[in-house]
Amino acid sequence: MKEHKTKENAFEWVPMHERKGRFGAPMPPRKPETRSPVLWLARDDEELYLVNNSKEPLEFVMADSGGFQTLDDNAAAVKSETAYEYKNVQPGHAVKIDEYDGFYDLDYVLQVYIKVQSPSLGTLQIASPPEKGGVRETVLLWDSGEPEKYVSIETLNHG
Repeated sequence: MKEHKTKENAFEWVPMHERKGRFGAPMPPRKPETRSPVLWLARDDEELYLVNNSKEPLEFVMADSGGFQTLDDNAAAVKSETAYEYKNVQPGHAVKIDEYDGFYDLDYVLQVYIKVQSPSLGTLQIASPPEKGGVRETVLLWDSGEPEKYVSIETLNHG
């Protein structure tokens, strides 16, 4: 059984141009980001969370994951057996949508599939970019209505 978790105001998104490197070292200069995320993914150690940074509750969130591992010339597909489901995810709240093993998952290319429903967004089917070892912090949807690069968003209907 998957352990469902909700965290309130636990994650703060910091634009890339304001971030510091290891030990506080300055990062290479970047173009300032003027957009802010509406939906984004955040990591807390081995757990992955969907952060609702919108101004309204998400009526429904469902998330599962999948991916593959290559073994020589063969590929083995993997898919989660059960999905995470949440209702009424409030603004500023984050819900756990996946969990990784820091050793065993290193050889897998994984991604998450998220279905979100809200009054203004309608119903969205979102696929994160695939990443080796598990999905990292990723903006899914910007306040400009654009998905982040390599994020797939399909509108299933609009309320």
